Amino acid sequence: MPAYELVVFDCDGVLVDSEKITNQIFVDVLNEEGIPARIEEMARHFVGHSLEQCMDIIARIYGRRPGADFLARYRPRRDAALRNGLQPVAGVEQVLRQLQLPHCVASNSSAAKVHEMLDITGLLPYFNDRIFSAADLGRPKPAPDVYLKAAESQGVKPSACLVIEDTDVGVAAAVAAGMRVCAYTGTMAAGRLLEAGAERAVDDMLLLPDIIKHGLDG
Repeated sequence: MPAYELVVFDCDGVLVDSEKITNQIFVDVLNEEGIPARIEEMARHFVGHSLEQCMDIIARIYGRRPGADFLARYRPRRDAALRNGLQPVAGVEQVLRQLQLPHCVASNSSAAKVHEMLDITGLLPYFNDRIFSAADLGRPKPAPDVYLKAAESQGVKPSACLVIEDTDVGVAAAVAAGMRVCAYTGTMAAGRLLEAGAERAVDDMLLLPDIIKHGLDG
């Protein structure tokens, strides 16, 4: 018997290699406002959070919120950069090609953005309409809502789900949902992800088929 009934993938940093692109645009637009953000601070403070959460983090770290038009200036530049340079995470398409279990996406991003990124990278046919958005639910990670919604929609108990995540925020959300987590270290160090509750951390997507088949304890 398979170790799991449903595999749930985060999107940014797990399916699509978007973090480097979006982080640089985020820093550039903040710097244009005179906010001294650095690229090295992105993973430490911002990655894994929704844009609305990031506005609060900016205020806390730098002492003021960005201007009211920040998101209106950031989003078009981000989207253009993604259209021009977005690639799948190394090895993930091979994993999806082999995957026989039911699978879906649960992301902090809007469903429309996830759909677009998967389309750009050629991964959309692996998921079709099985895309779940915390932004659309109004309760971003680390709240567990998007993971619970994904499991409910697929008719699977949370305890029978394996989540693939790359941020401590996402790991915490999946753990709060009662799911087991394998973390991919493309964005954050393994120690930080394990501390958040991941049971295993891997640095190579091609290790996932064996974990999915045999389980995190296998």
